[in-house]
Parts: sequence; C-alpha cells; structure tokens
Amino acid sequence: MNMIKPMEPVVSKKIPKGEDWIHQIKWDGIRGLTYIQNNTYDIYTKKGNNRTSSYPELANILKVFKENNAILDGEIVFMDEGKPSFQKLLQRDRTKYKSKNAPLFYIVFDILKLNDKDLRGYPLEERQDILRTIIEKSDNITVTDSFQDGEKLYELMKTKNYEGIVSKQKTSTYTEGKKHEDWYKIKLNRKVLVVIGGIKYKNGFPYSLVVGIKKEEGFYHIGSVAIGLKESDKTLLHNYKDQLEIVESPFRNYNEKDIVWIKPILTCWIQFMEWTNDGGLRHPKMIGFSNENPEEADGRDFVL
Repeated sequence: MNMIKPMEPVVSKKIPKGEDWIHQIKWDGIRGLTYIQNNTYDIYTKKGNNRTSSYPELANILKVFKENNAILDGEIVFMDEGKPSFQKLLQRDRTKYKSKNAPLFYIVFDILKLNDKDLRGYPLEERQDILRTIIEKSDNITVTDSFQDGEKLYELMKTKNYEGIVSKQKTSTYTEGKKHEDWYKIKLNRKVLVVIGGIKYKNGFPYSLVVGIKKEEGFYHIGSVAIGLKESDKTLLHNYKDQLEIVESPFRNYNEKDIVWIKPILTCWIQFMEWTNDGGLRHPKMIGFSNENPEEADGRDFVL
C-alpha cells in the first residue's frame, strides 16, 4: 500500500475573501488518514504511524461508509463538554485503557481515493460532493461543514473557544505537504494558566521560566518561556530566589540540570499558538504573573 502524505494548511494571519473560497472549523485533534479496503480499515497519523487499535470507538466507520475501497482524510477529536480538547486526547492516548464509550469523534473533510479512482486531482468542491454522498452521519463520525463567510466563522470560533478556521480554494487539488497556496489556517491565540516550577539563569540572572500544569498525580512540565518576561520580573524572582528555592524538581516528568527549582506556588498566564503533540506549548509568551492558586493551573486554555 502506497502511503499518502497529507496536505497541510499554511499558517496565515488573513482570512481569504471571495466566492472561490470555503471555510471550515479547524478541529483541535490528531490528523488521521483512513484506508478502507475489503471491509477492513486502518488509521494512520500524518507521520505514518498506524493508530487503528488506539481508537476502537471508530470501528463503526465500516458501517457508515457506503463503499468498500477508499482513502479518507480527517481529524480525530476528543470532545470535552462540547469543545475539542487536545489535552484530553493526549491524556487518553497515554493510557492503556481505551474505552469504546469515550467522547471520541472522527471529523472527515476530504476523500483521496474511491474504489480504483484517484481523486486527488479533482477540485476540492467535487471531492466534497462525493464525500457527502457516501458517508452516513453517525453519532461520532461525520463530514465537516463548509461555510462561505470566513470572518463570521472566525468570530463564531472565538465565542466557542475553538482553535480557529481553515480556508480552502474550491478548485484546489490535493497536494501533499505545504507547497501550495490553496489551504490556509487562521488560528486564534490562546492563553493558559501555568505554575512556575523553575528558573533558568544566564550570566547570573534569570532569563527563562520553567512551567507546568497541575494534574491529579501532581505537577507536570510543559515547557519554558522567556519571551515576555520583563526585567522587573527577573529582578523580583532573583531577589526572592533564596526563599523559593528547593532541592528537587516539583515536576513529575522533568528534572534537568542547571535549573534553580522553586516551590510551585507562583502562577502566570502564558499566551501560545497551539499545543504540540507531546503536550508542550508552541510559541509561548508570558502575559504576566497571576494571583490564581496553582491548583487552578489544570491545562484549560482560553481564547485571547
């Protein structure tokens, strides 16, 4: 079987306008290409890892799909109180127990092959029409909706605290990777409350904070942040270093050298673009210190 590398949207700060574009919700999950053949199916991530056994909840795809040979493209999403949660999806993936009753969804947004016909050269609009005729909607597998007004959809995503939108040329063919000008993702900046567990020093002065979040088992490291840390913040931390310093890392999953570990009693807000696949923050920037209790730093994120 020849593996297909998924087409990926290019980051943009502007929402394309005009009748040549459609706009879709950017689902905050794990990309999954589904290969269906002879009444069996396999789900692969965009890195080519077979994750079929990890998602038993999606076995009903063979019931809702009307054809016996196809390649689908979509997003595997964990819904938490009506909102996609990438954090909860990662937590679920790290556990050995996979529940068939978990709130897991497969949001399909493209079809690349149908029976013996390669559809990647077809315009997106035609592929979408084909997709909607061969998938019966179920409780956890559905085709994503498309919208004409990208700005309205973007504003709606703000109110729902979603990740953003993806804008696509109606005439676009399916091009592997990002070497194209046909799909764009416009993401909402987010913020998350974190606990400060360590300080990195450079030339005898703080330059970066080591931060984490609170889970049931304790505090877990999610990254470091230097951008946004003011000189006054650095001075304050340095002055209180002796009162805050502890011997060992407060994080259960992180204990590097050359870090001044401190009591996990200080919190701050971090702005970031998105969660990484390993549970870290992409492009973190400190907003400022917070009076919130460290117990509140539970990984929930909010749209700025």
